[in-house]
Amino acid sequence: MDTEWTDDEWAGEPRVILQPIRPARSHLNYWVRHTHQRFSKNFGRLLKEAGIIASEWAALRELYRPQRWSPVALGQAIGMSKGGASKLVSRLVAKGLAVKDSNESDRRFRAVGLTRLGRELIVFLASIEKDTDREFFAPLGNGRRFRLTQYMNRLLDSDRSRHLHQWVQTQLKKSDLQRFIRRAKAKPADGGRSKADELWEYCQRMMVANALGKPAPAKPEWLG
Repeated sequence: MDTEWTDDEWAGEPRVILQPIRPARSHLNYWVRHTHQRFSKNFGRLLKEAGIIASEWAALRELYRPQRWSPVALGQAIGMSKGGASKLVSRLVAKGLAVKDSNESDRRFRAVGLTRLGRELIVFLASIEKDTDREFFAPLGNGRRFRLTQYMNRLLDSDRSRHLHQWVQTQLKKSDLQRFIRRAKAKPADGGRSKADELWEYCQRMMVANALGKPAPAKPEWLG
């Protein structure tokens, strides 16, 4: 049955009849997204007390290795643009957590590594992150928590990712969707993706990272 909806403020306007759709809460991605948001909010409070943000924590985790990284390679590892990664590294250097060294053969190349303070902070926060993860998912019990991690790994399998990519490509070619795509392309370009789309993708990456116990992805630059 169609749902009728009217609004007194729109008196005189044609009556709107909404087609029934499934509520957002009926989809798994709704609960995954909100689970991620709640975990990130709580762990983010701990990061804030330590003087860093999620993107900086993701970078520090990647830098915690014997070899040093270029800002470009670091940005690729955490899903950040070259410019964004450069600014992030500068913040870490200013906080005394990282250092940039020039290459004698190529002075344009600046290798990024951790300071002693940076390494100590990572060890400290990694322990807190582990405790936060266990406390947050404690209601599931160890068995369900382990299986959930396995399920998330399965979803992120490279073969599954390729399958989903092909599935999306098929959906984009459907005639029902094409009429909306054409209308969207007819509008003037806005200079890039909307912030809402960028935030949505960031939340999805954060959810996956939290489920797998991996470093948090870098925040969009405009989030600060």
